[in-house]
Amino acid sequence: MKSVIIIAIALIFVSGIGLGFSLNVSAEEGLIPSWIKSTASFWVDGQIGDGEFLSALQYLVKEGILTIPEEEQKQIDPPSLELDAGPSDDSDTTQSSMKCSGNARCITGTVTSVIDGDTIKVDGQSIRFALASAPELNESGGIEARYFIETICSVGSTATVDEDDGQTQGSYGRILGVVYCNGFNLNQDLLDVGHGYLISSFCNDSEFATEYWAQKHGCDSKLETVTPTITEKNCDSSYPDVCIAPYPPDLDCGDIPYKDFKVLRPDPHGFDGDYDGIGCETYNP
Repeated sequence: MKSVIIIAIALIFVSGIGLGFSLNVSAEEGLIPSWIKSTASFWVDGQIGDGEFLSALQYLVKEGILTIPEEEQKQIDPPSLELDAGPSDDSDTTQSSMKCSGNARCITGTVTSVIDGDTIKVDGQSIRFALASAPELNESGGIEARYFIETICSVGSTATVDEDDGQTQGSYGRILGVVYCNGFNLNQDLLDVGHGYLISSFCNDSEFATEYWAQKHGCDSKLETVTPTITEKNCDSSYPDVCIAPYPPDLDCGDIPYKDFKVLRPDPHGFDGDYDGIGCETYNP
């Protein structure tokens, strides 16, 4: 057993692994005793296998002959996200902005699922981001958008949903609103980092159209006098802001000149394939 211990000590001195250890070696034998140097040469020449060194080193640690102090655990901070909080001199802006506005529902609960880049579930209830939209998962940028939301608002996080006063009818069973999670405004940040885009056709409806982030991303040029709903006989009521002929015949997005328009049920032409209330969506990354 003594020879095994000698071998391990030789390994430590020669290889210089820098473990920051303390070793009980007699001071009378010098800094690097000759017997250690001799044993080390066997290892250098390949006469002693690495497995023997490893076993010996484990024995020394176990018996307390060699001690390795525990390193202090360092705190690793997650990467910061450079997101635009808007002009403000108030240091409590983030906290105060998380207070719900208006008269619609204010819901606080646990994130139970991240569906895609613009839809999550809070306590099992589907929440669709008001004004902000992301590509579908099978479209370019869709996976990245969902990953971004998962990063800043993972499952298990606490989220507050401020329902949109202007869209309390929801969208296919989903609540439309602004979602605050872990200090982030998910609607705003999805747009700020370029993983989503603003649906300008809802600027005249949404409670949040005058918010800084909505104005910055396009609502400032869309807040106009609301045009009367088109009610001509040859226009389908599922598409109130544009005039599209009733079904039949069946029409596709390529058959009409409109993009990003409001869609209501029953949507006979199927323009709203992802059921988010927007027909023939365009996405410009």
